[in-house]
Amino acid sequence: MKILVVEDHPKIRQNIVKYLNLKWFRAEDAIHWEDAKIKLSTNNYDLIVIDINMPLLDWKEFTKLVRKTWNNIPIIALTSNSLLNDKLEMFSFWVDDYLTKPFEFEELEARIKALLKRKDKDIEDIIKFKDISLDIGKHKVYKKSKEIELWNKEYLILEYLLSNKNYPKSKVSILEKVWWEQEENLDLWSKTLEAHISTLRKKLWRDLIKTIKWVGYVIE
Repeated sequence: MKILVVEDHPKIRQNIVKYLNLKWFRAEDAIHWEDAKIKLSTNNYDLIVIDINMPLLDWKEFTKLVRKTWNNIPIIALTSNSLLNDKLEMFSFWVDDYLTKPFEFEELEARIKALLKRKDKDIEDIIKFKDISLDIGKHKVYKKSKEIELWNKEYLILEYLLSNKNYPKSKVSILEKVWWEQEENLDLWSKTLEAHISTLRKKLWRDLIKTIKWVGYVIE
C-alpha cells in the first residue's frame, strides 16, 4: 500500500516515513502542499497523512482539492488542536480520521490499517434503495439520478445504514464506525449524530432513516 505523508517538520516527517516503510508500507513524503499536489498528480496513493497546520496553503482548500480530484483516497489529519469544534470542522472537510500530536506511531499504523481495510472490503460498488443510489467507489449519493451533496460524516452514516439495510444499528455502533471514537468519548458525539441524521432526512427524505426507540436507527 502506497502512502503520501505531507508534513513540513523534517524530523516528524522522516520518522513517520521510516516507521511506515519498516511496517511494509510504501511511504513517500511531501514537504509542503505544492509538493504534495505534484506527487498526487503523478502517482497513485492509497492513503494520505497530512499535517493541517502547515503554511502556504489553507488545509481546507487542499482537502477540497483532494476530494475534487482524487475523491476516494482516505485522509488522516495530524493536528495539535484537540478541541471538539476543530475536530468537527476537520470531518466537515472530508477528513476520514485524525490524530492529535503528539501521537504514537503504532496508533497511526492502526488507524491507517483500519481505513485501508474499510476501503478495500468486498462490498457492492453501487447500493440502491428506492430512488437513492450510493456510489461507494466515488463517494457520491444520487436521488433520482441527481447528485446530493453530503458532508463526509453524513455520507458515512448513510453508507453504514444502507450496507446494513433492515438491521437496526445502535448509536454506539454508528459512532464507533463513523467517528472512530473509543467508548469513553462517545457521549461527546451523541448530539452530533442526531444532528447528522436530521440533516440526512432533510436532504433525502424524511422517512428514510427510522428511529428505533432505545436502540438506534435503521433503513428498511
